[in-house]
Amino acid sequence: MFGYVRPHKQELLVREFEQYKGAYCQLCRQLGKDYGWTARLTLSYDCTFYALLALSREDSQKRLRRGRCVVNPLKACKFVEAEGEAYHKAAALSILLTCQKLRDNVGDDSFWKAQGCRVLLAFLARKEKKAAARYPLLAQAAEAATRAQREAEQARAGVDACAEPTAQLLAAVFRELGGCDKGQCLALERFGYFLGRWVYLMDAADDLGKDLKEGSFNPFAARLGLEGKKELTEEEREAADLACNQALNATMAQMLPAFHLIGLEAFGPILENVVEKGLPQVQREILFLHVRDPKVRRELKKM
Repeated sequence: MFGYVRPHKQELLVREFEQYKGAYCQLCRQLGKDYGWTARLTLSYDCTFYALLALSREDSQKRLRRGRCVVNPLKACKFVEAEGEAYHKAAALSILLTCQKLRDNVGDDSFWKAQGCRVLLAFLARKEKKAAARYPLLAQAAEAATRAQREAEQARAGVDACAEPTAQLLAAVFRELGGCDKGQCLALERFGYFLGRWVYLMDAADDLGKDLKEGSFNPFAARLGLEGKKELTEEEREAADLACNQALNATMAQMLPAFHLIGLEAFGPILENVVEKGLPQVQREILFLHVRDPKVRRELKKM
């Protein structure tokens, strides 16, 4: 995934932020336990969100434990520990999605520019096989989404067609968290679908300027009549940001009703913060703040 699904830190209570960081650090620790030290390089906000959502659906005991950071033992940390499969699945998903994203980058970038992705893929290859063996359905969904994504982009399809694979991927991954409750499965599936669509559109909007400059495909370029352009004027950039913002807001409007139907047994306020405040904040940072001052955007991303 892409790192866009993160909380709005300023709106979290201190206790809630500790819980979020505890889940983040526990996922980091689980990645190391299940797949080795280098697997921690795949840690992301997105899979932390998935872990919290999975934990909220599990009827298991959660506890906040003090310890030391597994990367920097001099640093004190808190870990949200829990029984069940939530962290194991989140760790596997982190590995699988990272590998698929790296392959996508290798296919899109020039030989020399993609060297870093090739090196990281070599380190993660055995870990990916291990994750796929543990959770074959997750692996199949990730592979199918990447293949469909590549085909849509090679065909230079429109925005909706290009966003569909990521939307279907999260719909399938989230639906599984509903268990035997058909109503919850449907709500989770619909929420996952629109979250996946939002993530893809956000990434495309974020990369628009870079893709135009490099001559790479971007589905927003054709929709906004920007194909063939290398540089955008300030007015064109602002118009593009507004158009992308409208598409993202329309997706958000369909995502929120489904999210509110999900029964959250734990971490509800944190998950609500991510969806209702974190995602809109990411939109503002990427679509507007970077136009005025890129340094501000980098600072806002820091946890």
